[in-house]
Formats: sequence, C-alpha cells, structure tokens
Amino acid sequence: MTSERRTPMARDRPGAGTSGLGSDLIDLVISASADGVIAVDDQGIVRLCNPAATELFGRPAEDLLDTPFGFPIVDGQATDVELRQPGGGVRVVEMRVSATTANGAPLSVVSLRDVTSRWLAFQRLLLPTLPDLSPLQTAVVYRPAAEQLGGDWYDALPLPGGAVGAVIGDVAGHSLQAAAAMAQIRNMLRALFYDRPSAPGSVLATLDRTLHAINENPVTTACVACIEPSGDGWQLRWSSAGHLPPLLLTPVGAAEYLHTEPGLPLGVDPGRPRFAGTRSLPEGATMIFFTDGLVERPGQSIDVGLTSLAAIAGGSAHLPLDELCRTLADQHLGDDHDDIAILALRLPAQPHDGSSAR
Repeated sequence: MTSERRTPMARDRPGAGTSGLGSDLIDLVISASADGVIAVDDQGIVRLCNPAATELFGRPAEDLLDTPFGFPIVDGQATDVELRQPGGGVRVVEMRVSATTANGAPLSVVSLRDVTSRWLAFQRLLLPTLPDLSPLQTAVVYRPAAEQLGGDWYDALPLPGGAVGAVIGDVAGHSLQAAAAMAQIRNMLRALFYDRPSAPGSVLATLDRTLHAINENPVTTACVACIEPSGDGWQLRWSSAGHLPPLLLTPVGAAEYLHTEPGLPLGVDPGRPRFAGTRSLPEGATMIFFTDGLVERPGQSIDVGLTSLAAIAGGSAHLPLDELCRTLADQHLGDDHDDIAILALRLPAQPHDGSSAR
C-alpha cells in the first residue's frame, strides 16, 4: 500500500494565542483529515485548519487563521451550513463540533464534510415528473448551476375543463433558503392554480399576498400560463411576475415572444395588481417557458441571448419536443453560474374536438 503525501496542517503564528498546541490536538486533526477540520478557541477565533478545510472554504490558510470562525458552535450538534465561495456560489457542509482542551485551554474542534451533492439530489427530488397531459405533448430540461443549489422550478398540471397549466419560476440566489422557498412556492402555486385555472393574474396576486403574510421569502420571478380549449382550437392565458416572456413557436419555425405587462417579482410589492395576456394558438404550436440562465451571460445584453434563442428555436421547430429542449439547453449563451429550466408544451396538429376534457 502506498502512502499519500498530504499538505501539513496550518496553525496560527507563534504569539497569536496558541503557543503550545499539543500533540493530542495534532493527532485529532490528522485522524479526521478526510474532512475539513478547524480548531476554534473559546473566543471563536480559528487557531488551526487542515488542507481539506482550506479547500472547502476556497481560501488559503493564512486567510482563515486568527480570524473569527463565523458560525455558532454547539458541542455535539450536527448542522448543515453554507460556505460562500470567493468566486461565487455556495457549498453546503455538515458541521460537527467536539469540545476538547489544549494545555488546559478550552478548544472546539469543528469537522466539516461537503454535502452539497446530497442537497442537489434532494433539490431534484422536489421537482415534479410531468404527468400525461394529452392531447398536449410536454418536455422539460433542468440543469442546475455547477455544483450549486438553486431556485429554478417548473410545473405542468391538468386543470378542469381540459385545460393545462404551465408554470416556470426562479427564486433569487443559490442557497438552502432558495431551494426551500422554491419547494414552498411551487406547492402553493399548484393549489391556487387548480382553484382558479382561467385567472393566472389573480393566481399570482394571491400567491404574492400569501407569501408576504406567512414568510419572508426571497425575491422570485414566475410565469403562470393556462392553455385551454377555445372552440375547435386553443387559447393561452398567461401572467408574469417579473419573468421573461414565453416563446411561441409555430410548426413552420416562426418564433415570437409573447409580451404582456411583466409586473414586479413576487415579494416586492404584494399590493400591486397583476395583469394577464390572452392569445389564440395555432394548431401544432409549441410554447416554450424558460428561466434567465438560458439567455443571460455576464457582460452581454440579455436581448442578444433572447434573439439567439428565438433563432435556434425557429431552426429546430421540426424536432421532437424532447430533442428541441435539449438543443436549446445545449446551445444556450449562458455559463454554468446559473440554473437552466426549460418547459415546453406542444399542441396537437389537428383541431381540438373536446374529447380530452377532464
């Protein structure tokens, strides 16, 4: 068996308050070196850290030593906390604290384990599996920012009278709070939407007031749409809370953004009215709802991304719906610093006969 060479532990400088840290503490640090380990004195100051800890914090040892640890320390308690990285993004780590002493002085040994992947898996479980919404076809692509929690979500659900509801939204931030808020908002919106399927503006207004009354949620954008039978065709009703407009794609490749009063994001001013747009949809049309990660790029106007998306969608209108969504996601102009969610619904190519009314 070969031995692994490891970077030595980093401790604070002589005279910084830890002279004489004993071999017992060093042994403890080495024994836990698979995880990040930090020693904190009774004043909350970092006195020692191992290489795994510096990697988790994304900072060199000299930036950690002799500085406040910054998190509550409770002996014997396991807590998931967020470590914000210097270059942006968040890591979620499980923090465990053990109390000890060094040369008679109290010391807390903090063990840190990266559990970001566990939270990412949990976040994916919060997103729905799309039901059968025949005669409409549905497809979705969700790609989280690289190893970051996020707040993008989507939903599609059957509504009374043969209508179909479509929702897409984006909770600001990449954090545990954003992921939790996403789940709460999605579930509340689903219940409200089913209760009043033909009034997406009213749904958003009620949701905004409810969220304001029960919790302090992060700022959230959302687009709520109802695709419903109308005569022998289909009609779209939609409302936006500060979200990007949906894209209407015809079978021959004509692409058009459907603009209405964008309104304010949820959580800004729940007293403001919400407006809705109405539009007849051609047979075989595809509605594409998406989040801003698909079209935004640092230092570039979002209009450039929107123009490019419409062009790519128009040239891909002939593709099966799943493949169309993957094509849009693969060719987006963004980077891996923001989530991407795409929800697409395609109408039947023949007139609606009312046989699918629920």
